[in-house]
Amino acid sequence: MVAAVNHDPAQNGVDLAKLAPSLATTCADYLSRYRAVFSDSIRRGASGVSAARAFSSALDGLFGALFAAADAATRHLEGGGRIALVAVGGYGRGAVALHGDADVLVLCDDPTGPRVGALVDALLYPLWDMGFNVGHVVRGIDETAKLAKEDVRTATTLLDLRRVAGDSAIVRELVSAGRRQVFEPGVEDFLEAMVAEAAARHARFGDSLFLLEPEVKQGRGGLRDLDIADWAGRAGFGVRTNEDLVRVGALLPREHKQIEAAREMLWRVRNLLHLRAGRQQDRLTFADQEEIAAELGFVDGVTLGVEQFMQAYYRHARVVAQTAERMVERARPQKRRRRAQAVDLGDGTMIFDGFITVEKTERLADDPALALRLYRQVTRQKMPPYAFARDAIANYCSDRSFRHRLLLSEEATQLFLDLVTYTHDVPVRNGSLLGEFHETGILVALLPELEPLMGRVHHDVYHVYTVDVHTVLAVDRLRGFFRGETLDLLPIATRLAADAPRTLPLFVATLLHAVGKARGGDWVRVGSELCRPIAERLGLVPEDVDHVAFLVREQGSLYRFATQRDSRDAEVVAEVAKLAGTVDRLRDLFLVNAAILSTINPAAMTQWKARMLEELFQNAVAEIEGDPKWHKSEARIAKIREKARVACDHEARAVSFLDTMPDRYLLATNREALIRHVGIALDAESEDVAVRVMQGPHDELTEIVFATDDRPGLLSDAAAVLAANRFGIVDAQIYTHRVGERTRAFDVFHVSREGQHSRKPEAGLEAKLASELRSVLLGDVSAESLVAKQGKAPSWARKKSPNVSTEIFVDNESSSNFTVVDVFTKDRVGLLYVIASTLHARGLSIALSKVNTEGHRVADVFYVQDAAGRKLLDKHAVRDLRAALEQRIVAFHAAAEGETPA
Repeated sequence: MVAAVNHDPAQNGVDLAKLAPSLATTCADYLSRYRAVFSDSIRRGASGVSAARAFSSALDGLFGALFAAADAATRHLEGGGRIALVAVGGYGRGAVALHGDADVLVLCDDPTGPRVGALVDALLYPLWDMGFNVGHVVRGIDETAKLAKEDVRTATTLLDLRRVAGDSAIVRELVSAGRRQVFEPGVEDFLEAMVAEAAARHARFGDSLFLLEPEVKQGRGGLRDLDIADWAGRAGFGVRTNEDLVRVGALLPREHKQIEAAREMLWRVRNLLHLRAGRQQDRLTFADQEEIAAELGFVDGVTLGVEQFMQAYYRHARVVAQTAERMVERARPQKRRRRAQAVDLGDGTMIFDGFITVEKTERLADDPALALRLYRQVTRQKMPPYAFARDAIANYCSDRSFRHRLLLSEEATQLFLDLVTYTHDVPVRNGSLLGEFHETGILVALLPELEPLMGRVHHDVYHVYTVDVHTVLAVDRLRGFFRGETLDLLPIATRLAADAPRTLPLFVATLLHAVGKARGGDWVRVGSELCRPIAERLGLVPEDVDHVAFLVREQGSLYRFATQRDSRDAEVVAEVAKLAGTVDRLRDLFLVNAAILSTINPAAMTQWKARMLEELFQNAVAEIEGDPKWHKSEARIAKIREKARVACDHEARAVSFLDTMPDRYLLATNREALIRHVGIALDAESEDVAVRVMQGPHDELTEIVFATDDRPGLLSDAAAVLAANRFGIVDAQIYTHRVGERTRAFDVFHVSREGQHSRKPEAGLEAKLASELRSVLLGDVSAESLVAKQGKAPSWARKKSPNVSTEIFVDNESSSNFTVVDVFTKDRVGLLYVIASTLHARGLSIALSKVNTEGHRVADVFYVQDAAGRKLLDKHAVRDLRAALEQRIVAFHAAAEGETPA
């Protein structure tokens, strides 16, 4: 609400503080007392909506008393005519947050009258003096109605407004003018403007329902979307309450119950956020989630209490988002089109005005497969579903008996499978038929085993979508492979999909890949067993049922081998080949792994992961096909090297660099990065220590390259320099190559910096990093002292994140020549230094490292040997290494969080 120009009460001769010296204290005490009552009710677990409404009523008392006093004190002044104090916005809707604002409209016949300005000042100055934030505007009826035609926010105030004090007749006239001038002739324009405003708001505060830290008020599925549902109903049907919408048939009783339950959840969460912060705070952060989950009674069981809470939150948010969209559609006036003809399609569906609809929605009750036939016609006719028919299907799918009949329909099941595997364009939202089935409820009706996954979350920052949404995205990504939509980082997936003779098991496995998550524990194994009876019910033949179970069980196997093991190690490749058995099964496993991994979050499929997956797949294919020299990959590597030489115009020094770099560098580096690296390496040949800082593979990452002579402990020293400058390492690629008689290290780090908003490197950063690394290498400064100088992270960088357990594995089975050390723990600046320095201190050299960050969890792997170049075979040495790593990592985390390690 735009505030009017402030007035000086002394100029108008009205100052309530002078007339009543104790007024400020009285008002402040009143507001403080009712805020305390509000806070206490939140702590006691009172209804969120009731508490917010009680606070709004308390404000009515305060505003009403001040208005009466101001009205009496300004009676001697002229002008203004009728005056009323009107609550608008959230205050008008009768619900105000603990630390929320109150917006008011001073409605009058003559806004320019001297009395009006004096009354507004007398009313508001006591509130401002006590620090209460009041948004206000002074307008007349005609001005307000005229502005409402042009400004959607003003229009919504006409739907929310509520008289608090003053003349009631002028308020009734404004309401009447609003209906007559704004909503009755222009409801379509109002709805369109509201939808556009919502889209812009979602772009600012979060367009997904399933953000990791949702905005409870402004985000999608939040309280503002709840307002949209209310505004659409009031504007379109001329009613004031949701009960009235039920009465006129615009809202079903079931929908009313769901939306009120969602309203209650959102208000309880918002109230707790305000109470915890002591201010207006509407972002539900990770720290808030854990504590609010406990406040609301969610306790750890098979799944974490916080995950149960967020699942409930997302389900309510989804109800809000869907109801808002439905109410906007229902509120639209039914336009009469002279030539809109219906074309009967002969299966209970019809074309009407460019849409696919059902002949009679009542037929759905006895013929549930009609819902799927409608979508079959959507694909055949290339026309979108009619909103009314889509709405009817969603309503039927909420009925238990209908879902049961749909589940038993063989026709519906077959149509569902045909449509899920349909790969051509579909005129539905986001082009996703499975997303459409998810939204309408068809998905859960036909696969009730997925119902526990609706809104289910992982309390981490790696899985950014709820399980159900990730499932839809994964199936759509698989569909994209078959459509020829090349994933930039995995172009091989499209070629492999084109070679797949049987698509149904792939789609069913991807659709069911998370079915075991509701059971906890080893959910992948459980899911593999659960999917068998489901696949049988769907009509898959026995061999396809077995294949689906295999794909679900091994859905992450290729990813783990590729990112946590040496994908060129003969033993590793042999194990993958044995796991798959045939090239066909390996191809399907690759496609399912790729579809699932690449949709965990928008940045999950990095260039490095994609190259490792592709290399492992190709090596395993060669192993299965019996190529005894696959691991040399001479032909493939030679081809890659030749392409690299061409990219560098066969320049002699560049070719020399490329020829001395290991094969895995060529496999893991794209053309643009390779050309950039060649330039860095050649420039750095004459420098004892060279550091280059540049834009990373995407906007959120910075690439830092260290080039220097190789030495034991170099990774530890480089990690110390990065830690000292508060760089978090997302991934690291460690290489060596020969330059004459010298062995040079060429290490590539992709990093993010705490609190960094600009990706442009700061002036002098390269020189600073090079100087610090040189000082450590020469022994002028110890790595420990350098790290110690960083001190504690600033407060903005110590944001609470989900807990991650620390697990250390020392494996002597995966490699013939190396001991493999796996470290899984919480990501934190300086962690790589802790690990690398511990390995170095125990006399171990790192031959290969795979530094992989998954949200706030790292999965780092190190191939190590002792000083004699052997595996760490002594069981006591293995035990001591594991204990030393665990002790240092636990102590490191405790120190960073200001705790004493256990």
